[in-house]
Amino acid sequence: MKLSRRSLIGAGLTGAAASAFGISGIPIIPENKPKQVKNIIFCVVDGMAMQTLSMADQLHQMIYGKQSYWAWLMEQDFAVNGLEETRSLSSIVTDSSAASSTWGSGRRIWNGQVNVFPDGTKLRTLTSLMSEAGVKCGLVTTTTMTHATPAGFAVNSMRRDDEPGIAEKYIAAGVDILMGGGDRHFSAAKRKDKKDAYADYQRAGYTIAKSRDEVIGWKGKKLLGIFSDSHTPYSVDRNNSDELRKTVPTLAEMATIAIDNLKGSPNGFLLQIEGGKVDHGGHANDVAALLYDQLAFEEAVKVAVDFALKDGETLVIITADHATGGPSLNGAGDEYFDSTAGLHTVMGMKASYGVIQSDLGKTPTDKMVQDVIENRLGLQLKTEEAAAISGALANKYAFGLSEFQRSFSSTLGTILGNHSKITWTSGNHTSDHVMLTAVGPGNEFASGLTKNMHLFDIMLAAKGLKHSNPTMSFEDAKMHYDKMKESQKTDVVAAHASPEELNLWQ
Repeated sequence: MKLSRRSLIGAGLTGAAASAFGISGIPIIPENKPKQVKNIIFCVVDGMAMQTLSMADQLHQMIYGKQSYWAWLMEQDFAVNGLEETRSLSSIVTDSSAASSTWGSGRRIWNGQVNVFPDGTKLRTLTSLMSEAGVKCGLVTTTTMTHATPAGFAVNSMRRDDEPGIAEKYIAAGVDILMGGGDRHFSAAKRKDKKDAYADYQRAGYTIAKSRDEVIGWKGKKLLGIFSDSHTPYSVDRNNSDELRKTVPTLAEMATIAIDNLKGSPNGFLLQIEGGKVDHGGHANDVAALLYDQLAFEEAVKVAVDFALKDGETLVIITADHATGGPSLNGAGDEYFDSTAGLHTVMGMKASYGVIQSDLGKTPTDKMVQDVIENRLGLQLKTEEAAAISGALANKYAFGLSEFQRSFSSTLGTILGNHSKITWTSGNHTSDHVMLTAVGPGNEFASGLTKNMHLFDIMLAAKGLKHSNPTMSFEDAKMHYDKMKESQKTDVVAAHASPEELNLWQ
C-alpha cells in the first residue's frame, strides 16, 4: 500500500501497519521485494516535529513559489509514506543516542547510552555488520562527528557525551567516510588527554580534510572531514556569512561527496545523512535556525533521492529520530489572517540566537536589544518585550514559574512568537510520532506505523543479512542503571542537550 501525503491523513493506518508487520510486530518482507538492495541511504533529520516539516514547506512556498522537497516527494507515486514511533528503553520520550541506537542495533536503548545496556552489554552495530559483509559505510552530519546520531549507527558507549572516546571508535566500526564538526574531539591540542586522534586515522589510510575546498571534488577511499571546532554553523548563519560559505560545506555537498566516493563499491554502501542542527534549533526555540536547517536537510535528501532514482538499486529512508520543542504556527488575528504574515517574518531573519547573544553581550540595555533584534531579525520589539529579553540575560525570567521557560532562549522564543506567531511547548524533546518516507526497491515497509527498532532488521534484510542482538527489559535495565549510578561508574546523561553541548553561544 502506498500512501501519498493526501491519503496519509484520510487513510486508516491500522490496516497499513498490518500489511507491513505481522501480529507479533516482526517485519515481513513483501513478496515483490527484491532479494537484495545494493545501497542504502538513511536520511535522518534530528528533532523534526511534523509541524517543522509543515512550516518549512509553507516558508519554502513563500520564498520560491513551490513546495519544499520533502513535501513534494511525499506526493510522488514512487515514494511510500508512513509514521515512525520513537520511544526509548527508559522513556516514552527518547534522546538522540537511544533513538539512533535503535536503528543501529535493533534494540531499545536507555537514554544517554549508545548501543549498550546499562549492565555494559555491548550490541553489534549496523556498520560493523555491514562492513563485515563488504559494504562500504559513511556518516555525514551537521553536528560533531562524535554526536549521538552518527555514533548510534556505529559504536558502543556507556555515555553519549564521551565524544573524545567515540572519536577513536569509528575506524574499528568499519566507517569509511566521515564528515561533520568536532575538531575539539580529534585534535591533540584540544583534547584533555592530548591524544592525536587524527594521527590514528591517517595511519589507517584516511585523508584528513578541514575545509570545504579540501573536500569539494575529493576522490578516494577513506575520508575524515572535520569542518568546525564543535557543531557546524546553522544554515541561517552560514547563508549570511561569506567566510562560512567558503569554509564549511553544506549537508547537500557532503552528501554528494560521500555518494560519489562510496558508489563504486562492489557490495554496495550504507550512508547516514544527518541534519542534526534542526534539533538544536528546536532546543533553542529558534525558528530561523530550525526552518533554514530543515530546508538544508531537504536539499541533501534531494541529492540522495536523485541518485537512487537514477541508480535503481538504492533504498532511501527519510525520517526523524524524535521531535523537539513542539513548535507550531498559531492562528492569530481576525480570521487568522496574521498567521501568514507571522510566518513571513522568518524570511527577514538573518541570524541564529547564538549570533544575537554574541551581539548583546551580558548586560545590554533595552534599546540595544531592540536594535540588535531589528538588525538581525527584522522585527521591531516593544520596550516591555525588550525588557523581558534583557532580564533573561540577568537570570530574571518573565515566565520563571514554568519549568520549561527558564532560559534566555525560551524567553527570546516566546517574545518573538508575538511577531512570528510561532510558539513552543518547551526546549526539550517530545513524544510525537515522526514522518517516515522511503524511496527505491523494498520501500513498501514504510507504510503505516513502524517501530523505530524495526528499521535495523529492515536495513539488514535489504542487504540479505540478519542479526539478533540480546534484549533487556525495562525492569532489568533500571536495576542495572541504578547500580551504575550508585557506584558512580558514569555520570547520568540528561535526555536533553545543554547549551554547551548545542554550542548555542559560540
